[in-house]
Amino acid sequence: MLQPRYCSVTSGRTKALPFHPSRPLAHGCLPTACSVYRKMSKSQQPIHGQVAASAQGVATEPQIASSVVTQEARRAVFEPAKEQYPEAEALVISGRLPSWLSGSLLLNGCGDYRGGMRHLFDGFACLTRVRLDGGRGSATASQRFLESDAYRSFRRTGRLKYREFATPVPAEGPVGRAMAVAGNLVTLMSGGRAFTDNASVSLTPLPGGRLLALSEARSATFLVDPVSLATLQHVSYSDVRHAGTTSPSPSSSWSPPAAPAGAKDTVPGDLTTAHPKVAPDGQTLVNFARTLPYGGYHVYLQDPVTLARREIAFIRDRDPLSPCWVHDMALSRRHLVIVEPPLFMSLPSLVLGRPRPFVFMDWRPAAGTRVHVVALDGSGVVTHTAPPLFTFHFANAFERPATAPPPGSSNTGGGGSASEICVDFSVYDDPEILNDLSLERLQDFPGKDISPSRLRRLLIPLTDAAGRPVGPSSLAAPVPLLRDEDAYGNFIEFPAFNPRFRGLPYRYVYGTAAVRPTNMGNALARHDLAGGSSKLWHEPGGMPAEPIFVPRPGGTAEEDGVVLSVVTRPDGCSMLLVLDGGSWREVARVALPVGVPYRFHGAWVAEEGGDG
Repeated sequence: MLQPRYCSVTSGRTKALPFHPSRPLAHGCLPTACSVYRKMSKSQQPIHGQVAASAQGVATEPQIASSVVTQEARRAVFEPAKEQYPEAEALVISGRLPSWLSGSLLLNGCGDYRGGMRHLFDGFACLTRVRLDGGRGSATASQRFLESDAYRSFRRTGRLKYREFATPVPAEGPVGRAMAVAGNLVTLMSGGRAFTDNASVSLTPLPGGRLLALSEARSATFLVDPVSLATLQHVSYSDVRHAGTTSPSPSSSWSPPAAPAGAKDTVPGDLTTAHPKVAPDGQTLVNFARTLPYGGYHVYLQDPVTLARREIAFIRDRDPLSPCWVHDMALSRRHLVIVEPPLFMSLPSLVLGRPRPFVFMDWRPAAGTRVHVVALDGSGVVTHTAPPLFTFHFANAFERPATAPPPGSSNTGGGGSASEICVDFSVYDDPEILNDLSLERLQDFPGKDISPSRLRRLLIPLTDAAGRPVGPSSLAAPVPLLRDEDAYGNFIEFPAFNPRFRGLPYRYVYGTAAVRPTNMGNALARHDLAGGSSKLWHEPGGMPAEPIFVPRPGGTAEEDGVVLSVVTRPDGCSMLLVLDGGSWREVARVALPVGVPYRFHGAWVAEEGGDG
């Protein structure tokens, strides 16, 4: 039977060891045979394809049992991971891998929360690789910490060197705190590294067999080997140069404007996002950097080979001393959309280490939301206003003929040349989810119910019926996309879709969901935007990670592919779940030989020369 990594096995029985976050625990799930799933009672077995609508399309109440993530599963995702786990066999214990599915699932997240860390976003970066060979029906897995200065320093000293998201550098008494503050100010004024380089959030595949590991500080940028997971290079933009040439992708007529050959990267800013978007050419990255105080958003295009950045727009902060926190953004074929909630960073809190109501931030709903629409060709920015909301992550965005007149237009109906951007994303009423993700709340059992978030669409006018650009306007609140939001527990995070439909009209969104009561995402959902219905996959007591859609090579249907998600089982063991993108039924389960800690984001990299 699969034994949790923190368990000892005596006389065929499993005995849970006490959880001590201050020290590492034993690792290594033992995939010798999997009788756990077969021995489950019917009520314990996962829900496959739970549909939130009847065959006639009439919404019905889904029959979903309540579930709380087990204490064993919580221990498993928050205990310190082994520093390096070499590649080892992973067993396919249920179903079969599709023959075309060959490549690597590469994941980033936090693997060690020691050092007094307080929040889910604080832990040191740890990378996971699950390699699948569909032709042979085999799999392997490996894991390794990112070699950041923050992590190396912690290994040597047992103390934090930099402030992490919610955890300031520890200081002894008022004198120690004053010295820490003075050190921060000196570093900022001298241009040194004032922010952590702990790149624990995302992985972006690059040409030449490289990965870009990122977090929200510019200093947290590394190149990683996708096979060995070795940290190759810390990216310092001071020595990056432009190649001077660009070429359009065969699948797109769009190409980024070229900078002069040899020109230096001069984009300023110490903060960024860990969610670069892929431009219509399928290669160029789109992101922004932040300068503060008295700064704003420096939107740029980035060469995926040289990593040189070229600024295409600047958006000034509305409060020069208190910039807003933006985690992600949306990209259509021609525009980048930055949704700026009224969540304002407190710079004194960042420097002094004093907490605010939402970590180091303040919620000012009366200020409303700003929505910046940036033309990728560098021709300008239009800033709209919208009702207050909070968000982490976006699904897709696309442009279409407008179905209604833009706000303020004299036209009384849609049609003509009127156009709009549709932006689909996970929407919260407020940022309380940030507090829900404190380690104290996440480890509380059974804990406070997680804050609701809902799948919504924001409609942004581009042109009116005469084809004229629409200027700044007041947008309506985002509209619901699903008929029965209780069907997915009023919770969606890590929204994903078929990447072949990036920037295009589409139908299906995949994401984590909630079977309540629960204080963390504990299910996976497939949402049909055309039918307004949802299907769930849920294993009581377990916790799935971000779903990643892998399209079948040669497939034309949007749902033709599989969804991959690493799941922490109720017993604390880790497995890779493979779901059919259309039927939402299990295709396979792969028992992993290493316990996988909490994962944020990742990517699928197809085997070179393979099909999938």
